[in-house]
Amino acid sequence: MKSQTVFAWCFFVVWSTWMFALQSWLGALGSAARWVPDLGLVMALSLVARLDPADVPLCALLTALARSAFGVEPHVVVCAGVLGVFALALAARSVVELTGPVWRALVCGGLVFAFDAWLMLVHRARPPAGFGTFGVSIASAWSVALTSALLAWIVGPVLAHLPGLTPLRRRRW
Repeated sequence: MKSQTVFAWCFFVVWSTWMFALQSWLGALGSAARWVPDLGLVMALSLVARLDPADVPLCALLTALARSAFGVEPHVVVCAGVLGVFALALAARSVVELTGPVWRALVCGGLVFAFDAWLMLVHRARPPAGFGTFGVSIASAWSVALTSALLAWIVGPVLAHLPGLTPLRRRRW
């Protein structure tokens, strides 16, 4: 791996961490928290549309590590969910053009909903030990998916072209 690519992955980790930190901060502000988009996942999915397929597992692992730093979910649950979402993104990428605004928004919204549904399934399957029960409903997953789709539609290309990420974008149409 070239040093340029290593630095680009380091920049990706920094950007992902900042996105998930901003998402966590916005989520702690009050009743509008259910409308906060999944910033880090939208950024990673916008980049996945332009990555080589061999780089997607590393991107998924780094995204899961950045996400798990700011969540209460077990790390293995986040890692499994992110890997599943990225596998679905690769499958969707082979069928539709994810760099187009409409498809990017639809696929991103659907994948964010799938990830949040996965987290809800795990929370309901685990016995309440220590943390009590989480009051998570399917409506909050839809609101996050809708705002994430809107974010992907409006600023998806900007997120994929953040400073330092240029060596990662190899896929050309």
